[in-house]
Amino acid sequence: MEAKTSVSTNRPIKNNNKVINAEILMDLRNDRTRAYVLIELHPGKEKEFCDQILSRGLLVDSKVQRTDFVHGPFDFVMILYGAMEDIDARIMEMRKSSCVRKTETLICFEMFDWEDIRDRVNERS
Repeated sequence: MEAKTSVSTNRPIKNNNKVINAEILMDLRNDRTRAYVLIELHPGKEKEFCDQILSRGLLVDSKVQRTDFVHGPFDFVMILYGAMEDIDARIMEMRKSSCVRKTETLICFEMFDWEDIRDRVNERS
């Protein structure tokens, strides 16, 4: 019997003629959420914003992977990684700043990494 594929997380994955359900591979990894936060500041507020994020400890925060000052439609790009609740808290804290004109956020959920897949396949073999 051939496995049916669908768009859901129950989509079978084939490996060495075995069908492995993606749900088996995926634990809901709440600690594997990545957010790309694009921050546009009010003109002339760059230094004040930098002072604010330094005083709040956001540059040494374990959930902040990287912060870049960029040229383009946004002034800063901050990459956050961790639990969704922690990421939400940091985003809301940034949005409270009087320097921030607007933010846009792209949130990605890491379903599994290659080590997880290998380990799960080996367990099922």
